[in-house]
Amino acid sequence: MEFDDQSLERFRLRLRFKVRHHLGPFCPDNDDIVQETLTRCVIALRDNKIHKLESLGAFLSGVCNNVILEYQRRLWRQAPAEQAPTPSVAPEADLLELREAVADALKQLSGRDCEVLRAFFLQEKDKDEICRSLGLSDNQFRVTLFRAKERFRKIYLQGVKHSASGEH
Repeated sequence: MEFDDQSLERFRLRLRFKVRHHLGPFCPDNDDIVQETLTRCVIALRDNKIHKLESLGAFLSGVCNNVILEYQRRLWRQAPAEQAPTPSVAPEADLLELREAVADALKQLSGRDCEVLRAFFLQEKDKDEICRSLGLSDNQFRVTLFRAKERFRKIYLQGVKHSASGEH
């Protein structure tokens, strides 16, 4: 299936509305996000990855959601340093305690969970690179990352509670 000019423009307008709703009308990258969404859709159509053509609108919406989330994550990672909170009295000590707490929590995770979190957050590797190195599909990576973050959060918060109460 190919897009004709009329349907392509109709999808572009709907996507532009959706992106502006989520990111605001003054975001300089709105058109780029719409274009990336349409590009991914055309590639999926070309590779016959869309099984129900009558669900093309829902597919486009889902792809658009993913592109918006990727864009927001990229912005969050590239946040300017001037927005960082003011340092506490002893930033070196706080940083050392934080590193130790993170290292302790990572030790308690399974090998794959630890590898995924370390590669994605600490080493800031690309998702595709991590998938290739661990032999994961895109869906497996997303599920693994989500579950690993949840496990890490539980372990980390338990460690913080024990530290605050003076237990070791």
